[in-house]
Amino acid sequence: MRLFVCIGTLAAVVAGCHAGFGDPSPRPDGGVDAGPGLVPVPACPVDPDCGSTGDCECPDYWECEDLPDARVRCTNPGPDLPDGGVWECHDEGGRTVCRSDHFPDGGGGGGWTCEMVAEFVVCTNDMPAYPDDGSGGTWSCWFMGEFRVCESGPGDGGGWTCYDTPTGRECRHRDPDFPDDREWDCYDLDGETVCQATGDLPDGGGGGAWSCEMAAEFVVCRRGSSEYPDDGGGGTWYCEYVAEFRVCRRDFPDGGDDTCAGTVQRWCDDAIYCSWGRQQCRPDGRWGPCIEPTVTREGLSDRPATACGCRYFHFNYDCCEDQADTNADGHADCIIPADHVPPACTTDGTPCSYCDSHLDCGGAPDLCVFMTDGYAFCGRECTDDASCGSGYRCQAIGLSTGTTHQCVPTAGTCG
Repeated sequence: MRLFVCIGTLAAVVAGCHAGFGDPSPRPDGGVDAGPGLVPVPACPVDPDCGSTGDCECPDYWECEDLPDARVRCTNPGPDLPDGGVWECHDEGGRTVCRSDHFPDGGGGGGWTCEMVAEFVVCTNDMPAYPDDGSGGTWSCWFMGEFRVCESGPGDGGGWTCYDTPTGRECRHRDPDFPDDREWDCYDLDGETVCQATGDLPDGGGGGAWSCEMAAEFVVCRRGSSEYPDDGGGGTWYCEYVAEFRVCRRDFPDGGDDTCAGTVQRWCDDAIYCSWGRQQCRPDGRWGPCIEPTVTREGLSDRPATACGCRYFHFNYDCCEDQADTNADGHADCIIPADHVPPACTTDGTPCSYCDSHLDCGGAPDLCVFMTDGYAFCGRECTDDASCGSGYRCQAIGLSTGTTHQCVPTAGTCG
């Protein structure tokens, strides 16, 4: 995600993030409620230099949105890290684990404990920050690029969080079973889960359902019965490991077909996130999981090479280069052309020009504004309609730090 403002009713849905006009209402955790509200703005309101320097922390500040099924998702734009360097972080068993190639100054400080593990420095924090200090419910948290994301709400009772998708059902386990707490490379094979890592055998041989043995310089562990979501009943689950998650999908309960062939990729939208993901055709002829990109303050690194793709930050079938519908599901196939090159999407910062970020637009008070379907354009700070000029009106937009007024096109979109 980048620095942007969403206008609309903030409610994440399968096809993308949606939002509506209005001012946000305060939450006890310091974030803002959905209803009239915003997509998270990745800059700490307590640190005015954060947006320009990119080096800041505000672990107690959260932007929150209400999701379907009584779930809540909160995003922290400045999570606590061992230092200002580059870290790969994830939550594991109620603590945060971060890995990098350097030892932080002062050993990490605060709640961090750091040590060398093989060629990496691994730091752990046994008391990571949660929205409202975690008192509002059980939070499941992960890192998405430079942001910490926490979600609270009902799952399937077995540690899975499940979502309906246009093609079936997708479930994610954010703390799946591993032989021990090191970094494992895992996959499913013939009904069992196989995990591989470097180092010695885990204590107790892996314990529980795991059976481990040495294979050259690797440890290979097998779990005789793979983990599956327990809320979906019958049907066949297709499961993979994506980053620190175990992701299981059950497609097309109506008997439809969505097979593929070769090494093709397509644009896709994850069941949770909202930007331009990629999906790879697997050797078995089924589509793999939708991998959302890591989005930083510099924005999306890739999207469809169309004018529409430059305009939409969120996935939109109409923006794909490939508009065929070979599987007859009512949507474009969105196959990524073999000669695809990421579009430049250049902008001059004037009202209605392309943007992913406030940094793309005019001066400091001019914002990147998102409409309900992810359509984005540069606004301009204003005092009244007359100050915007013909074809624009002065719209009040609520921020977590107050209200701003921006020139937006009267027609709702830019010509």
